[in-house]
Amino acid sequence: MNAFRTAAFLTASVAWMGTACMVPVSLDDQDNLVGTVWELQQIQMNDDTRFTPSSPQNYTVEFTERGDVFVQADCNRAAGAFNLVDGRITITLGPTTLAACPEGSIDTRFLQSLRDANMLFFQGDDMFIDLAYGSGTMQFSPASTVSLTGRVWELQDIQFNDGRLLVAEPTENYTVEFMDDGSMAVRADCNRGRGSFNVPEPGRLSVAPIATTMAACPEGSIGGDFTQALSNANLFFFQDGQLFIDLMFDSGTMRFQEATAPSLVGSVWKLQQIQMNDGSQTVPSNPENYTIEFMGDGSVVVQADCNRGRGSFATAADNRLNITGVATTRMACPAGSADADFLRGLDNANSYFFRDGQLIVELMYDSGSMIFSAD
Repeated sequence: MNAFRTAAFLTASVAWMGTACMVPVSLDDQDNLVGTVWELQQIQMNDDTRFTPSSPQNYTVEFTERGDVFVQADCNRAAGAFNLVDGRITITLGPTTLAACPEGSIDTRFLQSLRDANMLFFQGDDMFIDLAYGSGTMQFSPASTVSLTGRVWELQDIQFNDGRLLVAEPTENYTVEFMDDGSMAVRADCNRGRGSFNVPEPGRLSVAPIATTMAACPEGSIGGDFTQALSNANLFFFQDGQLFIDLMFDSGTMRFQEATAPSLVGSVWKLQQIQMNDGSQTVPSNPENYTIEFMGDGSVVVQADCNRGRGSFATAADNRLNITGVATTRMACPAGSADADFLRGLDNANSYFFRDGQLIVELMYDSGSMIFSAD
């Protein structure tokens, strides 16, 4: 996979950057320079040759307050140092990966131009770098911000460097959500877990051991491989809207796509079963008589067999769900009705998630789950 970095690159980069001269940045517009991922728009040479990347997000440079510089040059990556004084900039790149990028790539030209950097200035929102000997100018624009947090990432595959490829099927069963407080929520097929993460410096990711439930998932599950790979996270980057996590010891790369989140609102959810963790199970013979509809104003509409009612709901981080104040009519439903179990389950709702198009509501105290379908 050409997104990989090599172990030699990582080791050499750390060693090289530790000995390089990190001169503090001295620029009035420092805030414009650092903290932004800059996407290449074009390289205009003074002989009228122009190099325009077909995918600007694949040609980026990021400067840090320490004087580090991180580069993505299409399918390759590099790290180095920069010095900026009175608008004059020098960029010294350390080791780079050496993947063979697709035909039409301008990775080599991009890296060489960065090495030839001479003067830096801003015009509007864009950054310009004039090259040495008056040979040309690079133009950059701020990248659209992509963040680890605030979204659910679905695993697409794990490509190991020994040639093994694990494909997530279905992708929505293998997810990770990074929270602003440093916690993370994981779904590993039939199991769910929590852990914590840290981004000690740009592009570097550390994940603490993940504690999960211990259900026996179906044959063919890659839940264990998924959580193990996450625990081995080392570096991360974004490419074409996807999240890539490189693993420690150059062992492989995980590829994620942002999930298209289903919504509680907009469907009438029909109860399929209530599965309690003591082994008891309630399966209604007529699911259409046991429904809940979450409304956009925070209210819920409930049908519990022969009774109907309304209440309210609220959601919070990590898909927490609280259903309160459900008041229903008080008709005596026929023998065998599950109305009491249904209402008790709603009252004990604790969290929710979606699996294979179904809504799963987990109950408090890990006591069980309610499974709904919108079909």
